[in-house]
Amino acid sequence: MPTQEERLQSVESNLQQFKTETIKTYGEMAMELIIIKGLTEDTVKQLRTMERDISQLKTTLDEHTTRFNHVETLLTQILARLPEKP
Repeated sequence: MPTQEERLQSVESNLQQFKTETIKTYGEMAMELIIIKGLTEDTVKQLRTMERDISQLKTTLDEHTTRFNHVETLLTQILARLPEKP
């Protein structure tokens, strides 16, 4: 049967091992959170860029729609002025 001193040394050794593992685990978690934060920031930047690009595309499409509507109106007016087929 272990002596009281041996039992105390075992407890202290286990506590030290627990502290070491806990510190290591917290360090790994901190690194993973830093990586996740970086990835999140990159993703947000990409989403902002995509949002800007989509907005520009929508503006371009709206401009083209306006121009096509104008051309369609002009063609309709031209066709209205042409004489009927005999």
